[in-house]
Amino acid sequence: MITESEVFDAVKRGYAEFEGASTAEIIDYFSEIDVDSVDGHTSHIKGILFEQEYVDLLATQGIEAEIFEATNHPVTDVAILEDGEVVNELQLKATESASYVLGAIEDNPDINFVVTSEVGGQLDIDSVIDSGIEEVSLENAVSDVLFDEVVNPLSPISVIGWLLGLPF
Repeated sequence: MITESEVFDAVKRGYAEFEGASTAEIIDYFSEIDVDSVDGHTSHIKGILFEQEYVDLLATQGIEAEIFEATNHPVTDVAILEDGEVVNELQLKATESASYVLGAIEDNPDINFVVTSEVGGQLDIDSVIDSGIEEVSLENAVSDVLFDEVVNPLSPISVIGWLLGLPF
């Protein structure tokens, strides 16, 4: 289960201006964004969250891994370590689109890719690793924490308040 704090950690990692921000400041910012930009923000945060979740999963399996400091690290996202030395680098794709992953594989055929369960079940390729993490779980975690009010501003409570003339 992905927690709210993990989503906020992903935001703080992905947006330098939020590094020291409170959760309230982050929620306020995202509650004011244009609905047309929600998909882009969701994809960005979802990708970072996927990296965090995968490194945490590897740790539970006794595998030492780390996310590269820069969120725009060239080609790969995660380093696998043995005795503190990088022994492998992986590119992660938080998507449900197998064709998107296949395009990335064409661009970088020497890299191993870690994908969400939805794509992992579709691709039987040696360089593709099924993370066991569902894209829908990542998407829902980000949406529920940050964008529910942006996408669905008329919650039942706000409609009832409006009908009764209550401020909201």
